[in-house]
Amino acid sequence: SWSSKLIHGGLRYLENYEFKLVRESLREREIINYIASSITKQLPFVIPHTKQLRPAWLIKCGLFIYDYLGGNSVIPKSKTININQEFPNILKDFFVKGFLYYDLQVDDKKLTKFNAFDASKNNALILKKTKIINIERFREYWKIYLANNKVITSKIIINASGPWVNEVSNDILRIPSNKSIKLVKGSHIIVNKLYEDEVAFTLQNKDKRIIFVIPYKDKYSLIGTTEVIVKSPNNSQIDQAEIQYLLNAVNYYLKKQLKQQDIVDTYSGIRTLVDNFKEVSKISRDYTFDLNTQNQLSPLLNIYGGKLTTYRKLSERALNELKDFLPKNKSKTWTDKTKLKTF
Repeated sequence: SWSSKLIHGGLRYLENYEFKLVRESLREREIINYIASSITKQLPFVIPHTKQLRPAWLIKCGLFIYDYLGGNSVIPKSKTININQEFPNILKDFFVKGFLYYDLQVDDKKLTKFNAFDASKNNALILKKTKIINIERFREYWKIYLANNKVITSKIIINASGPWVNEVSNDILRIPSNKSIKLVKGSHIIVNKLYEDEVAFTLQNKDKRIIFVIPYKDKYSLIGTTEVIVKSPNNSQIDQAEIQYLLNAVNYYLKKQLKQQDIVDTYSGIRTLVDNFKEVSKISRDYTFDLNTQNQLSPLLNIYGGKLTTYRKLSERALNELKDFLPKNKSKTWTDKTKLKTF
């Protein structure tokens, strides 16, 4: 819920050679643009060129690959622009050359509600704000005791609890996880609208990370994000170092210089990354499944990682991972071709 509100391919993942993830993400961008068209919009992003960081040829090459992996798309391809002519008086005058590409902005809260509503229309039972008191595992099913004194059974449990995935597996399900994870805090700041143009900026930072400046809720600009390793996913909040990091990044580019008192709100979310002992920026944002059928008991599927963009594909693959435990389904997949039901 504390994402950057983007459905995107992950342009910077190309530097880590994650072509498969980018390709899948761009395909999902196209699908979500169709199935959730009422809550998505195409948004242009400008990368200002600066000689001190990535060379122009590298950015152009990356955008060429980005366009190529996106295939035949209704979303426009990238191009080189003169920033002063296209979007004047936003960036400092010496940022002249830029690169423009498109991704999607989404209302992620409504996207979640639409998916839940659509699922309920397809006979899913959804229990909101319902705490699990205890769980028992048997050979053919799970027995789940709820706080409202109800008991339900299920053939399968899917643990999709994000940064709490190991906590749920270890403490609630009492099945120790064998995956080591890193919890990474990503923080955003919100300021009053910095400019009138409906354009976002992808700003290269001196540490080679990317900071977005995105039009947000008509009146504001959204700036993020950071990457800080934390020990717990609970009560995550931005810290002073993150605030200064984001302010320094945007003040390097923007004519309007921001101060801490310009911040009207902040939020922080926790990403779950499977720990493969790399530096955080190089750890894959792809998702990983861990299927437990130990002692031929009813299955548990733990889900690690993932992005807002690939939520639909992840769900589809999770069911495929569990196909041996589900009734045979002869119908073709349909969620990529059918618009989400809305209220």
